[in-house]
Amino acid sequence: MPKPKPRPVGRPVLAKGEAKGKIVPVRLDPDDYKIISAAAKVEGQTISAWIRHTLRTVAEEEMFDGTLHKAMEIILLERDQHMATTLELSIEIERRGLYARKDGGAARVKQINARARKYPELFEFSVPGLIRLIGEDRQSASPKPL
Repeated sequence: MPKPKPRPVGRPVLAKGEAKGKIVPVRLDPDDYKIISAAAKVEGQTISAWIRHTLRTVAEEEMFDGTLHKAMEIILLERDQHMATTLELSIEIERRGLYARKDGGAARVKQINARARKYPELFEFSVPGLIRLIGEDRQSASPKPL
């Protein structure tokens, strides 16, 4: 009778879509590691979680200030008559990765409505659910080059 194959060692393979994604090896000197470890501990996070959160935050700030209204401006600048529905904005912002809530979720239609009302100098409602970019100087919405 043939021997059964031994079970592989290690963690079972995760289902498709459950893995975090890419692994990026980074070499840290001892001082950097101490600082990062301490910062992660203060935040109550693992070192990996702290690094992911910090890098994403900085990348968003570098690219487009990481704000929803900047992401809305970027999309509307590319549209005819600088208009789009709140649903179109939500879908396009998520598709392009221009903004994510702190919990990692996409901006909701209600959140986009609220942001448009908060910035009446930037946006107006042509009809309910249809936002138009207003104002003369809209070049500030362009993302900074990396």
